[in-house]
Amino acid sequence: MVRYDYIYHKVLMLYDQMPFIRFPIEPCDMIAALANCKQLTYQKFAEINGCTIQDVIALCQSKSGCTHYDVAEDRYLILWNADGAENNVEGRRRWTKAHELGHVVLEHLPPLAVPKLAENSFQRLTAPELEFEADRFAATLLAPAPLYADLHILSPQDIRRRFGLSAEAASNRWTDYQRWIHCHRKTAWENDIRQIYQWKKG
Repeated sequence: MVRYDYIYHKVLMLYDQMPFIRFPIEPCDMIAALANCKQLTYQKFAEINGCTIQDVIALCQSKSGCTHYDVAEDRYLILWNADGAENNVEGRRRWTKAHELGHVVLEHLPPLAVPKLAENSFQRLTAPELEFEADRFAATLLAPAPLYADLHILSPQDIRRRFGLSAEAASNRWTDYQRWIHCHRKTAWENDIRQIYQWKKG
């Protein structure tokens, strides 16, 4: 079962820890703030290890990104592809980093005691809810629906420009938002995230 309340709580905690909030959110800053989590691009990882980008893609089983977990040391390494080829645009790279951060913040890996959970790996077939949770985390972190009215978001194009998402992700978020405004009941979490944004907006 997808833990929506848990996801929203974790996003709220991250927003509360930020010195100021300015969109688009840069997940790299949040990753850097985690004591037991490091990040490298595929390109830097390949350089350090004397291998090719294709070797890194094969290791991660993803062209976009993955998270490695050291069980013994309780440490994470997030890897992401900085190459803009094959439609890996800036918005998509931002989403990948937020998705992988989600696996860490939502503590997906320690209970599984597996070395990695890649965005497009076979792990997806055995843990689809974890992938959905990481995507929901990324969507909420990068483009929280309760702030759309305050930010005058009126179209997918507004989402793309304001939150720095890809065209595809912006379109999906707009569809989610239309469903959200017609089906949801207001929650304390919505009030909390709006208040935090008003206090900390940059």
